[in-house]
Amino acid sequence: MQRRFFSLDEIRDAMVIDSEGFIYGYVKDLQVLEEDVGLAVYISSRVNEPVVDVEKLQSILSSRASLRGDEPLELLVSLARRDGLDIPYKVAEKEVKWLKGFVPVSEIQLIDIKRTSVDNIDSLIKVILLKTPREAIFRGLPARGPKPVYRVDQVLNKIIVSMSRGVLGIAKEVVIGAGEIGFRVYRVRSFKKVVNWIAFTAQVKRLGFKEAYERLVEFRDPYRFSKLDVSIAKDVEEVLKDLKEKDKVVVLLQEFVGVEPGAIEFEDISSSDVVKVGDVVISK
Repeated sequence: MQRRFFSLDEIRDAMVIDSEGFIYGYVKDLQVLEEDVGLAVYISSRVNEPVVDVEKLQSILSSRASLRGDEPLELLVSLARRDGLDIPYKVAEKEVKWLKGFVPVSEIQLIDIKRTSVDNIDSLIKVILLKTPREAIFRGLPARGPKPVYRVDQVLNKIIVSMSRGVLGIAKEVVIGAGEIGFRVYRVRSFKKVVNWIAFTAQVKRLGFKEAYERLVEFRDPYRFSKLDVSIAKDVEEVLKDLKEKDKVVVLLQEFVGVEPGAIEFEDISSSDVVKVGDVVISK
């Protein structure tokens, strides 16, 4: 992958992923240190979501250590774990953001930004992949071996990040090859709703709606336009607006609406290329 450099504006809100595939947080700022530059990383909590009770944790720790009051959450949690303390939680009553911690540039393995459009959802995916299991340690998870153990369904619908090529896309299907399985990873996968116009107009004629049929085929010749975008439904209502059978024909049209694939861009990766499966999937 070609070496690139990024400004703060380019990587702001980028997803920071640890070496185990877990999301550590999101980029808030660049922190200039004496000998290094690091990322200030935040996490956000939604309403009614369990979160660390930072104020209570600070209160518990203040009797054991000298705190300034602006320590990142990661440091507070590590101090509590060091002293064998339980981490207090509460339910968030509003959306809040907390400073999670600082990540030195030396800890970054890869930065990449890719745009995806999968199932009609457009996303600008910005990722920063770390060399360390930082979030796994934060969550108190045991170290995992070099060979991942996972179920196939744990990969589907997740972002795939290659350690050598960056963001590949989103895994949507299981595929098979000679003696192995793989995953189809999409950068682009779109669908569009269409009306089977030739079948629809034929059914209108078959039901005896003669005038409606004549207007419809004059509007769009079914032998030239066998399928049309579903947005044509509004035009059909206008074409038939003064006919008594209009409502019946408009309802009938919905029976001939289907879905067709649009633009597609994907690549297949072997299951043996999967290195870690967490909140995202890391591949070779």
